[in-house]
Amino acid sequence: MIARLATWWNVGVDSFAGDNGYDVAEVPRELIGYVTASITDIKALEEAEGWAYDGGMTHLRVIDGRVHMALAWRLEADRETWAAVRGLDPRAGLRHDFAEHIARELIGLPSVCETDAAMTARYATGRGTVHRTWTWQDRHPDARDDGPPIHLPAVPGRAHRKTNP
Repeated sequence: MIARLATWWNVGVDSFAGDNGYDVAEVPRELIGYVTASITDIKALEEAEGWAYDGGMTHLRVIDGRVHMALAWRLEADRETWAAVRGLDPRAGLRHDFAEHIARELIGLPSVCETDAAMTARYATGRGTVHRTWTWQDRHPDARDDGPPIHLPAVPGRAHRKTNP
């Protein structure tokens, strides 16, 4: 089974530096390195003996104290093995679960989880293309009204807006 996963990130430099003990100047390099290195360590991907290949899209810039990065991967795993790892019916449409699970794990990585990171993921399924955005509030559902302001990632072809004060 193959899925393509594209992600756009918006992370505060001070938030990532403060939560992870980095100097502010190191944040862009450390953040992109951490996410790209961590994808192959995602438990379900490892258990399914799957792999994430560079998808050919890597962009990184810092604007107004926020890291904006775009990363993409070509994800591969054996369909039956993925179904067994996730406890799903192997006859069902699994590509949606595969791509979404990996995206959800990325935004929940330990060094990202407590930051103000927001990530939009785009992946194709048998039912069309999905765009899904995760924010701090999604990672901390018990604290819905708390947390940092949300700064959504700028996704090409989509309007960019800040969703709360």
